[in-house]
Amino acid sequence: MLEMLPTPERAEALVAGGPLPELPAVAFNAHREPPMDLVAQANHPGPRELGPASTGGIGSARGVAALYAAAIGPVGSRDALLKPDTGAEFARLHTPGQDAVTADPDHSGLGFEQQPAVGPEAFGRCGAAGGQGFADPVTGIAYGCTRRRFGFPGGLAPENGRLTAAGLGVARGLESGQA
Repeated sequence: MLEMLPTPERAEALVAGGPLPELPAVAFNAHREPPMDLVAQANHPGPRELGPASTGGIGSARGVAALYAAAIGPVGSRDALLKPDTGAEFARLHTPGQDAVTADPDHSGLGFEQQPAVGPEAFGRCGAAGGQGFADPVTGIAYGCTRRRFGFPGGLAPENGRLTAAGLGVARGLESGQA
């Protein structure tokens, strides 16, 4: 994993934080002694060996998309990993209010984030480096994007919006018989 390359102004904004300025230090792992930033943690063998769900996953974009595809529907000869009502519960908002780290309106379900740009039943997660994975049981779309370099300021990278819109356009074209 390569570090983000913010301009001096962006680096200053990142340090300033949101409504609770001390939380970004925790979110970006600078609170521990000695501090270990997320780039160092991503490249350290310890988290890979322990496999914590939040930072220990290592995979390709194709692998992330395949995992989400398996969550919502059969893949090969295997049934979907989740029942439809379980996926719907993941997509339901469980933490209304404002995110204390990013200052954005919160959009968290049970371990996943809502994906309103995709659809009301879509669920997924973005990573600190900018990657994203999601599934939409309505359209059957599963998506995975991984990054080599941390995006600024961390969290969802801007290319995900363009890639998601393109994928949804293709899916809608297939549904209407125009693709």
